[in-house]
Amino acid sequence: MLELHPRDVGIILTYHCHGSCSHCLYNCGPRRSREAMSMEMLRRALEAVKVWPVPPQVHLTGGEPFHHFELLLEGARLSAEIGIQAYVETNAGWCLEEDEAIERFTRLKEAGLQAVLISCSPFHAERIPPARTARAVRAAEAVFGPGRVIVYLPGYLEIVHRFGADRPTPLSRYEETFGAGGARRILWEGYGIISGGRAGYRLGHLTDRRPAEAFAEEVCSGEILHAPHSHFDLHGNFVPGFCGGLTVGAWADLERLLEEYRAGRYPPLIEVLIEAGPHRLLEVALDRHAYRPLPDGYAGKCHLCVDVRRHLAETGDFVELQPRAFYDNI
Repeated sequence: MLELHPRDVGIILTYHCHGSCSHCLYNCGPRRSREAMSMEMLRRALEAVKVWPVPPQVHLTGGEPFHHFELLLEGARLSAEIGIQAYVETNAGWCLEEDEAIERFTRLKEAGLQAVLISCSPFHAERIPPARTARAVRAAEAVFGPGRVIVYLPGYLEIVHRFGADRPTPLSRYEETFGAGGARRILWEGYGIISGGRAGYRLGHLTDRRPAEAFAEEVCSGEILHAPHSHFDLHGNFVPGFCGGLTVGAWADLERLLEEYRAGRYPPLIEVLIEAGPHRLLEVALDRHAYRPLPDGYAGKCHLCVDVRRHLAETGDFVELQPRAFYDNI
């Protein structure tokens, strides 16, 4: 596999969305700017995907891409024009009326969109009533057919409805109802939580926390160099894997960037993570930036990485730690 050659590239149209989900790897939410990618930038992002000999499929995402529906519609049209398989990823928070949802999905399908992914989890249901999620699923299936509608994850449709369909449910209800062990199985293990983004901070109490030394042998070459799923964002950042707040470079300069990585030439912090992992990044932060390890330990190596990067973003000027708003919205 070529370095930095994902099979699926998400184009982040905006970081703004309804929720401030506890598991979010990109720290999206209502406090993030409503700024969105311009239509011209969207075209350039889609054209950049064609640089790879075998272009990956694309998902148009956020934040919540339906906040900028005309931009999303243009993304569907441009993808079809350029010859890229594309789908949309949504949290369904916008889905108040079924007729409107059917109309929007119909326009997207007619523009060339291939499929729809609808997020469903207790984290989304903390801000979005489950009735909206179910409504979006029905509308999308009516337009695209069940085979082109993915619910992530379908098992949670029943779980989130048990607390009621018409209002959000705080995550604390899971601990109250199922106890800490049951909540861990539902919220952490059942979803396959990655401890980056907000998860280590907001959900870390539900899993085992370990000292930084426990991650001393873990490197990030797989997540950075060979991640099957990565993102281009509206600020020009190529975000590897699920590493929100970290950029390997500018996607607008993708051809040169790929040449650099194939030659083993990496930006300094990226090199540390690829070759020695977040524990080495911690050592750098301890030696040069007065970092203090979390006294209760870390929920995973990604939690360790994010916490060290958060400190570095506050104390230094690192081009790899972008967008800056990621670190302001944990």
